[in-house]
Amino acid sequence: MSQNWMRHFELLLTDDNGKGLSFSDFKVTFDIEWFNIKFSRVAVIKIYNLSPHTNNRILGKEFTKIRLIAGYDGIATAVGDNQVGKVTPVSAGDVGQKNGQNFGQIYSGDIRFTITGRDNPTDTYVLIQAIDGHQALLGAVVNTTLAAGYTVADLHAATMQSFDPFGVKKGITGDMPATVFPRGRVIFQSAHKVMDNISEQCGANWQIVDGLVNMVPENQYTQEAIVLNSLTGLVGMPQQTMGAGVNVRCLINPNIRVNGLIKLDQTSVYRAALSSHDIQMSGGSISETKDNGNLVVNGIASTPPASIATDGVYIVQSISYTGDTRGKAWYMDMMCMARGSAELQVSSALNRSVISG
Repeated sequence: MSQNWMRHFELLLTDDNGKGLSFSDFKVTFDIEWFNIKFSRVAVIKIYNLSPHTNNRILGKEFTKIRLIAGYDGIATAVGDNQVGKVTPVSAGDVGQKNGQNFGQIYSGDIRFTITGRDNPTDTYVLIQAIDGHQALLGAVVNTTLAAGYTVADLHAATMQSFDPFGVKKGITGDMPATVFPRGRVIFQSAHKVMDNISEQCGANWQIVDGLVNMVPENQYTQEAIVLNSLTGLVGMPQQTMGAGVNVRCLINPNIRVNGLIKLDQTSVYRAALSSHDIQMSGGSISETKDNGNLVVNGIASTPPASIATDGVYIVQSISYTGDTRGKAWYMDMMCMARGSAELQVSSALNRSVISG
C-alpha cells in the first residue's frame, strides 16, 4: 500500500500533434465531474498568474487538448515532461498504482473554451473548460453499408472507425451478442446514437473516458474493490442518503474509477435520519431487513434511505474531483450504490466480474 504524502500534480496543454506546455508548477485549481452517462466528463480548470504571452497562446486556441495527472508520489519517477515541447503520452497502463506510486491520469479532454479573470488585484487566471471526447461526440458520423449477415460486433467496428479521425480509440468492451442479421443495412447516423443502440443490445453502459470508448456490461466492473478507510485516504464518514446512494469522500486516488468497486466498513456509514412525517405516516410498520446482501428500510411511503451493503462493497456511480495545488482541497466525492441493491435494478449484480481493457 502506498502512502498518501507528497502530492503529485501535472497539467499538460497540447495541440493536435501532442506538443505543448506543462503547468505543473503553477497554482492551479480544478473541478472535474464524471457521471455514468456519455456526456459526462467535464472539467473546469484555472491556471493562475501566467505571463501575457502565455495567456495569449492559450486564448488563441493554440492548444486543443488538456491532460491532468494527480495523486501522491511514491518511489517511481513522475509521468510526463515539464519542458516546452513534445509531451510524453500517458497510456492506460500508466494510470494507477505501480511500484508504490499512487498517481495517474484522472482526466483528458478537448478544450471547449477559455476566458481570463481576476480573483483580486494581484491574482489573475485563465479558466479552461474541457469535455472528454467533445469533438468526437459532436462530429463523428457512421456512414457505411453493412452486408447481410452482419453482427453487432461488425456494427461496433464500423462505429469505432468513425471515431478514429478524432483520436478516440476502442477501450473496454464486453462480449457482443451472437445475433446475425439477415438483411443488409445502410447507416448514416451520429456515432454516439449508434453506440446507444449497440450498448442497449449488449446490456451495457458506454462513454468516452480519456479518449477511449468504454462499453461496460451491466454485469461487470472496471476495477476490483479498493479498500477505503482512514489509512487509505477515506475522509470523514460515508453518508447514507435518501434514495441516492451513499456519498463517500476520499483523497484523490486515480485507481478508483466510475463503474468500479470500493469497499467500506459498513458500520462506519453514517445513517440517514427518517423525517417525523415518514415515521408518523408509517403506522409503526418501519423495518430493516436483509435483501440480496444489503440492509433495506421498508414501510416508508416516500423515498426510503439508500441500501447499505452488509459486505461493504459499493459500485461507484459518479466522481467529483476537487483540487487546489496551493490549498487544502485534494478530494474525490463519490456517489456509490450498494452492490446488488434494488436501486440498481440488476438481478445479476452479485455475480458481477471485473473487466479489463
